[in-house]
Amino acid sequence: MAENRDLRASLLRIGPQLPGLSLDGVLLDGRKKATMCAELGLHFEIVEAQTLTEACSVLWSRHPSRALELAGKRNVLELAQLCGATPTAIAKQLAADKPKKSHHKRILNDAPFSQLKTAPKMKRVILVIEPELHAYAREAAAQIGHRNFSKLARDALWEKIALLVPNAPQFQPRRVQAPNGARAHRRRTG
Repeated sequence: MAENRDLRASLLRIGPQLPGLSLDGVLLDGRKKATMCAELGLHFEIVEAQTLTEACSVLWSRHPSRALELAGKRNVLELAQLCGATPTAIAKQLAADKPKKSHHKRILNDAPFSQLKTAPKMKRVILVIEPELHAYAREAAAQIGHRNFSKLARDALWEKIALLVPNAPQFQPRRVQAPNGARAHRRRTG
């Protein structure tokens, strides 16, 4: 409410400084300004972007998260080319927009993955691999500081999923511990 009041006061005092942005007749940036300018009787210019690249690059300078949302699910290099930014800047923004770890269930919108939820436990799956591959994987995991190769295998699977499954989520669910950070203790019976 206070931000709307501040925006209204700014529009009355100095007028709209940046034009709105639309693509294919859909207003992408400046929705609040457009309605307030109409209420106040001020002229508000709206620039029509001709291509998705133009819209993403203009939107990147104003609202990077919205630019990435408009671009859709693509790899980092394609996003950088669309938004006119460096791959490093894109990666930093994706990391900043990444959902935070929480112990609440995460429900995705009407995607094929809508049934995916963050579970309190990891799922144990038996993976059959060759002995040579197991030895190389353990050696690679040790070189990057892991005691076993489970994390290495999970990361490799998520990379492959991101390449092959177009609607796959961009986050990588991690192991979720109890809220206090401790692992559950097993009771001994007998």
